[in-house]
Amino acid sequence: MNKKIFRGMLFAAITTMSLCLLGCDPKEADGNSYPTVKIGNQVWMAKNLNVNVPGSMCYENKPKNCEKYGRLYTWRAALKACPSGWHLPSYGEFETLLVNVGASKKEQSVNLRANSWGKDKFGFSALPAGKYNGSDKKFLFLGNYASFWSSTEPNPGSAYNLSLIDIIALVSSSGKNYGYSVRCLRD
Repeated sequence: MNKKIFRGMLFAAITTMSLCLLGCDPKEADGNSYPTVKIGNQVWMAKNLNVNVPGSMCYENKPKNCEKYGRLYTWRAALKACPSGWHLPSYGEFETLLVNVGASKKEQSVNLRANSWGKDKFGFSALPAGKYNGSDKKFLFLGNYASFWSSTEPNPGSAYNLSLIDIIALVSSSGKNYGYSVRCLRD
């Protein structure tokens, strides 16, 4: 192969890889692509994760709900769901997100969904995917509630999550058998 052609091909490959490191949307095992948003110094997926792993489900087991809202995950499934180069955020990383969007520590009031779900001035674009109560085996609150798992456990039976209800955002803990959405954070 001609050295000049080889150098040109190598330059093109390196340039493409460099650009992807700066801004290509991540893809996961099912081939879904995710837009990203930088909030403060954090880079978040701007769409709920929708990779089919054991312990994940569509709201009411209807695939159309996964297409719109992403999947709901038990905590153990959420720990394994983020693609390479991304991770399930910790309690502290959710707190950083809330500070970056101007949440008051006292009230935890923040508008991560603006006047309609999926649109906010930060680009987080939360969707009200509801939740799955693993104890009662019931799907609840589609269209009114969003909650995202964190990797942090306050005790062996529960994990923290970021819940959005109307314009209130709180980080609280729930049993690990609940089904919540996942938003991955860049490593």
